[in-house]
Amino acid sequence: MFQSLKRLDRNIWIRFLGETITGIMMFMIAPFLVLYYSDQLDSYLQVGIIMATGPIMALLGSMIGGRLADLYGRKPIMMIAIIGDALALIGFAFADSFWPLLLLNAMLGLTNSLFHPAASAMVADVTEPEHMNEAFGLLRMGHNIGAAFGPLLGSAVLFIDRELIFFAAAFIFGLYALALGYFIRESLPEFTEDETPSNREVLRVFYNDRVFLIFIFAGIFISMGFSVVESMLPLFLKESLPTYTAQQNPFPYLLALNGIMVVLFQFPIASKLGNKPFGKVMLAGATVFGIGMILLAIVPRALYALDVPYLPLVGILLAVYAFYTLGEMIMSPVQQTFIALIAPENMRGAYNGAASIQWLIGGVTAPIIASVFFDNRAGHIALILIGGASCLSGIIYWQLGRHVQATEAKQKTA
Repeated sequence: MFQSLKRLDRNIWIRFLGETITGIMMFMIAPFLVLYYSDQLDSYLQVGIIMATGPIMALLGSMIGGRLADLYGRKPIMMIAIIGDALALIGFAFADSFWPLLLLNAMLGLTNSLFHPAASAMVADVTEPEHMNEAFGLLRMGHNIGAAFGPLLGSAVLFIDRELIFFAAAFIFGLYALALGYFIRESLPEFTEDETPSNREVLRVFYNDRVFLIFIFAGIFISMGFSVVESMLPLFLKESLPTYTAQQNPFPYLLALNGIMVVLFQFPIASKLGNKPFGKVMLAGATVFGIGMILLAIVPRALYALDVPYLPLVGILLAVYAFYTLGEMIMSPVQQTFIALIAPENMRGAYNGAASIQWLIGGVTAPIIASVFFDNRAGHIALILIGGASCLSGIIYWQLGRHVQATEAKQKTA
């Protein structure tokens, strides 16, 4: 494993450190933003409208950011995105009414999403194909260190000075922008003007790339799984364990386990699977992920019906959630690697931006579908259905991998 780490480019390590530190700062803020909005505003409808602007602007930012990264370079777009994040965070410390908060939340959604397509394209630029899984796995580990420690720090600072969180995060983001400018080397391959596609040509490539379109379609079900577990699992557990108090809800323990597992095991898993066929890996990951969701729907209700004591119940649920998290860890780096491998060299940013469509569709549709089942006291059915759909995605990924392998074999023998 240590040899794999040594092989990674300096750009990856700088990003890992940046992802870790800025991830901690961002996760200090994200869990408490909705509380901050509700304190500043008189209407929950206004809070909902503000929160809805984030995903919409994130899609726009991903599409624009990917295209700009192909035209003007990875480094300047990454720096602009981080500086934009810092300015938005400073603005939050002073905003106390609807329109400023709406515009700042839209700005944060836009600038934050500008960063990722350019950054993912940079990883593909500087990493050999056989080591991409390891690179993306390392970066995901840094992100989850932030997810594990950020909320704890945020809850501590929250009671001292809420605005202090915004200023501290903005300062760290500013330092990260300076580090990117000084230490990161530009990785955009050199192309002639004829090799740089127009916007119309980019759209035509997307339309004709059936492999990429099928990949996005399959990813929608996986995205729905992520979204419904992350946003609705506390309600699933509340529904399944009706006499338990809010303090007894096991969700915080499950969330902590997820972060710890990713920090400890994401890179070794990504390194181990780096040379394995895409289709088989995604079939395994999606199947484990989907079955894990189904177990999350069934097991709590069964344990409650059997009157299992609280501590053994939490222990069993932790084991189930560990199984679900294993599927997540198998899939995530492989998905990013696949995009990097199928994207034309002069469109890596655009491909990474377009791939975000699956996350927007899944993130919007899954909570809506789940809420319909919740209204009929059947939230667990939604989890079972989406878990089954995730398993179906695994089969689609498997067939897609076989198709890509067959196509590559034909090209080699031609």
